[in-house]
Amino acid sequence: MLQLVTGVLIGVIAVIVVRRLVGIRQGRWVTTLLAVLVANAAVIEVLRLVYGNLGDVPGRAVLGAGALVTVFAVLGVLLVELLLKQRVWRRRGRLPHPFRAARAAVGRIVRYVQVGRIWIHRGLVHGGDDGDVAGSRLGRSLRLSFEDAGGLFVKLGQAMAQQPQLVTPAVASELAPLQESAAPADLEAARAVIAADVGPVEEVFAEFASEPLGAASIAQTYLARLRDGREVVVKVQRPGVAEAIERDLDILLRLADRFDRRTTWARSIGLKELVIGFGERTREELDFRIEAANEAAAAKATEESDVVRVPAVIEGLCSQRVLVEERAAGRSVASDDAFAGWDDAGRSVLADGLLSLMLRQMLSGEPFHADPHPGNVFLRPDGRLELIDFGAVGRLDAYERAALLDLLRGVQNQDPTLVREGLLRIGAAAGPVDDEALDRELARLLARSSRPDGGLNPKLFEELLFVLRDFEIVLPRSTTTLLRTFVTLLGTLEGIAPGFRVMDAARRLSDELAAALPVPHSLRELVADQAARNAHIIERLPREIDGLVRVLRRGDLRARVRLWADEDDVRLVRGMVNRASMAIIASALSLASAIMLSAGSTSALHDVPIVNLLGAVGLFFGVLLLLRLIIQIVREGG
Repeated sequence: MLQLVTGVLIGVIAVIVVRRLVGIRQGRWVTTLLAVLVANAAVIEVLRLVYGNLGDVPGRAVLGAGALVTVFAVLGVLLVELLLKQRVWRRRGRLPHPFRAARAAVGRIVRYVQVGRIWIHRGLVHGGDDGDVAGSRLGRSLRLSFEDAGGLFVKLGQAMAQQPQLVTPAVASELAPLQESAAPADLEAARAVIAADVGPVEEVFAEFASEPLGAASIAQTYLARLRDGREVVVKVQRPGVAEAIERDLDILLRLADRFDRRTTWARSIGLKELVIGFGERTREELDFRIEAANEAAAAKATEESDVVRVPAVIEGLCSQRVLVEERAAGRSVASDDAFAGWDDAGRSVLADGLLSLMLRQMLSGEPFHADPHPGNVFLRPDGRLELIDFGAVGRLDAYERAALLDLLRGVQNQDPTLVREGLLRIGAAAGPVDDEALDRELARLLARSSRPDGGLNPKLFEELLFVLRDFEIVLPRSTTTLLRTFVTLLGTLEGIAPGFRVMDAARRLSDELAAALPVPHSLRELVADQAARNAHIIERLPREIDGLVRVLRRGDLRARVRLWADEDDVRLVRGMVNRASMAIIASALSLASAIMLSAGSTSALHDVPIVNLLGAVGLFFGVLLLLRLIIQIVREGG
């Protein structure tokens, strides 16, 4: 028993020593342990060959055997690095709990197998295309696979349907039905969620529907009546969906990280950032308190509006998994007879009011409804529009608001340069951008944007995303949300008021909003405003000019060029110098140690010549330094 404990302790110490020597901070425990075990087995065989019987191994050889195990283990890790060429794992934070980590790993493996079987069953692994439109078969297979996998994969399909510039229009079209419905969850399970969060259904509601009004991937809605008689809509999160989504998100993030490190296409489209943003957005949708706050803010902003209103949230009956709000009166604007008896002028007033509200929220930095499709816009009996479902919202920062103004003005004036400048102000280009080529492409796009009746082509902003993709310009998530919102909004406006002159209304509204901003309206006001802002600089300017003139007269004007001002260059050079220094030191130590090993000596320690002993120790550390250097070079790809 004592020998077993001693052996385990020595093995643990050896694993820790090897990990420290090769620079592994976290992860790869199995790799290191296997390397130590294989090295230990190899050293045992070497000792058997030398001494015949392990019982005959002298005590002085034990330290040498330990050093040999360490060298062999490091060589094993180096072999793994050469085969896999993976980077060292440098994840920060505490080590995960072993049992929780094992359980999570088993859950991921089970989910991998489940999703893999679905993909095989739905034909995703076969590829090809049997449809008239390229990508239609792939799109159908994806849609069916996402429906079968459920949970986060339905949300992923919905996000892909909104990104045709990334997945092709044919695939996005096939994925569009995922936006509409999902299989309803069990009623008793939904009632249990309500009871746990806000109270028993029988006590909170006078009536509660037995069938859901609608079902989606994260939640489903029910019609109900409160004790005070108000009709409400109850949104209930699907039981267990949060845990399932977190598990699937972990899988997606791992896959995105792997693609980002190993493929150029993933880095070019910012796949990892897209998945991270998708995860953040999905987690926000899991917390209904965020939606309730957004809806309450929108309701307050439309209190005095004669055209648009937002249902009130029922305070005290909302939680992370339950949302209760007033039932929207009327019917969806997508209904065939929604506008029966309305003339064109009245419908244009409604469209203008909805567009005005959206633009004001966007340009003022307030949260705006990011999914204003016809199903989320109702026509009330009193003649007003009502916006519902604030699960998806967007918000623009100051740079994006300025870019939006440039974009609107560029579209209005058919000015591709203004559109380009607005987009590049907030977008990140993967490399140098050919301004002339981009302007030509934008000019062709703008030429197709206006219709003969003065309306705006709804495909404009969708095609704009394709242009940006072709020029490898990546926009922030909030900006892509904005462009998709415009695509949806234009379709809804067309349904409310066919032939509505969007550009005329947008020009008037953008001029009004720009006029409300603190912007000078004349050259005199501009000069006065800038003078007030930069008074301290103007005050110093004469003295600075006078000093510069004196320096020029004396001929003492000098220019200082600072080498290695860029931190990346400094790190590169420092790494090269350190690596070269380590190589020189390790080589010199190994060479000197080899010479000492071959030299004779009269002095001995326990029958071992001291010079030879020092040579063995020096050679051991020299070889370790060289192996560590080789591992670092392999990990960094060169």
